[in-house]
Amino acid sequence: MNLGGENGALRFSISDDGAGFDLKAHPLGAGLQNMADRLDALGGSLTITAAPGRGTVVSGSLPI
Repeated sequence: MNLGGENGALRFSISDDGAGFDLKAHPLGAGLQNMADRLDALGGSLTITAAPGRGTVVSGSLPI
């Protein structure tokens, strides 16, 4: 997990080395979509990077 401030934003990144998933074949579930919607409402962003067999990275930013 990484957490820090940079260029007026709070930035975070959380990763795992699990099974991962194909983002094109499986749209964001309710939990990830809810996180993205909440950050968007506050002017932030959420990025999900995943691939089968490669784990998942959830990262984002929020203006401070």
